[in-house]
Parts: sequence; C-alpha cells; structure tokens
Amino acid sequence: QEEFDNYANVNTDDLVKKVKDTLSQYSISQRLFGETVLGLSQGSVSDLLARPKPWHMLTQKGREPFIRMQLFLED
Repeated sequence: QEEFDNYANVNTDDLVKKVKDTLSQYSISQRLFGETVLGLSQGSVSDLLARPKPWHMLTQKGREPFIRMQLFLED
C-alpha cells in the first residue's frame, strides 16, 4: 500500500507507450508480462494497453496494474 501512495498522478498514455516499447524491445509477450508482472490474463493486459483510462477516472484497484507497470519500468 505504501508504494501505491507514491503515485499521485500517472499519465497512463505515456506509461502504456513506454511499456509497449519495452516489451517490443525485449521480445516479451503480453501474456508473459500480464501473468508475471501484472497478475492479469492476456486479454485484460491487451485491453489495458490498447485503451488506458485516464488516471483520475480509475479506482484504487484500477490503478494497481499501472503502478505495477511503472515499477516494472523502474526496475
């Protein structure tokens, strides 16, 4: 929970673009990324990456995958 509080406002469009670029660069499938990093199915990941909602419209639960994406990029 503490790490989630560090993210007051995330640009989900920029974040998704960076994640897609990184997955492409390292030939990581959305399925593998979804299962290991986000804990989501490939379909859910595909939907998140194709149509990211603005941060302010997301619930805490909806923000979690984006925070995990951010942590993945920082790692």
